[in-house]
Amino acid sequence: MQAFERFHYEKALTCLQRSKSLAKTKDDYIFVVCQLAICLESVGNYRGAVIALEEIPSVNYQTHPELQYFLATAYAFLGQMQESYQLAKAYLQSDDSDFEAEATELLQELKQTSPSN
Repeated sequence: MQAFERFHYEKALTCLQRSKSLAKTKDDYIFVVCQLAICLESVGNYRGAVIALEEIPSVNYQTHPELQYFLATAYAFLGQMQESYQLAKAYLQSDDSDFEAEATELLQELKQTSPSN
């Protein structure tokens, strides 16, 4: 995490990839994958962020709704607006509010760029 906070993204990516295999619990693994996705997005690797997040089955969205927000963001960067919209909307319907403002802003932006939503 220190490497990421210091903008040493390549080192952070290496550490986070290693951390995935060292995670002791499912929650730890999901946390690491979310951090990895954020780091991948920071270097412009949106496809890599989607691939990392899609490794986690959607059955985990109920206990980890933040996955929906992170995936919605990555899809938006890839121009997959419908998928992004659906995931951001689902996130906002969850009990999680950690990224409520960000998800609301994302939905507003998506509505402006795609009037069919």
